[in-house]
Amino acid sequence: MQHTISDGKVQWSKRSMIDIFRGSIANYFHLVFIRWANIRNEWYFHFLMTPLIPLGLIVLLKFTGAVRTPAEALYVTAGNTIMTLIIGPMQSMSNDLALNKERRDFDFLALLPISKLQLILAYTTVSTLFTFPGMLITLFIGKIWFGFRMEFNLFVLSIMLLSALSMVGLGVMIGVNSKSIHHANIMNAIITALVTFMSPVLVQEENLPVFLRYISKAFPTTYSAKAFRLALNGDIGRDLYLNFLILLSFTVVFLFIAVKRIDWRSK
Repeated sequence: MQHTISDGKVQWSKRSMIDIFRGSIANYFHLVFIRWANIRNEWYFHFLMTPLIPLGLIVLLKFTGAVRTPAEALYVTAGNTIMTLIIGPMQSMSNDLALNKERRDFDFLALLPISKLQLILAYTTVSTLFTFPGMLITLFIGKIWFGFRMEFNLFVLSIMLLSALSMVGLGVMIGVNSKSIHHANIMNAIITALVTFMSPVLVQEENLPVFLRYISKAFPTTYSAKAFRLALNGDIGRDLYLNFLILLSFTVVFLFIAVKRIDWRSK
């Protein structure tokens, strides 16, 4: 609704769907710019630190000879890479919101003509942009060192974007419910360990204990890593579509809970 004042009277008029859409897009880009401006002086730190752990694992596997075939190399490298893309935005979101909560920034944000979803997407966009370079570097170094086959297609890009969003909703829940940023970091460490070692991201599913094979189906990382490997291998088919849809479902559910079920202004 918009209002104008004429002859001392307030006249209300409805906004068209196009105007609402344009306003939402404009707000989103404004938030992206604001978030980018906040960290523009430390961009080099994010670019250097993001690929550090994934590259360290690749170097370890290379020099220890733990990976014996190109298929094994693709499995570990793709899983290692997708974990960076999933965990990075989730941790960044939870830490940012926990800090905002400490500083009572939500009281200010609640007064702005923005939605919670716009704020989430803007924060995720910036953190994902910082994560992408390290992810691509890890992939290409793994390809050069281990010599596995890899191809890029639209599904690879789609899965990368969806993976970055898949656990952001969980990051929101951690951030707004944490007592401090230190509390958020502890929760992030616990969740990172759980999804890394209890899902077939670095370890093949058949090598996991039987009970973990069932538990791993509750984590979006399972479907993200599998879909990503299939897409990189050019295996476009029913299995890829199924894992993609399940990953999409996790993303929608987490975002729905974050947007609709959480009061950011509560203490």
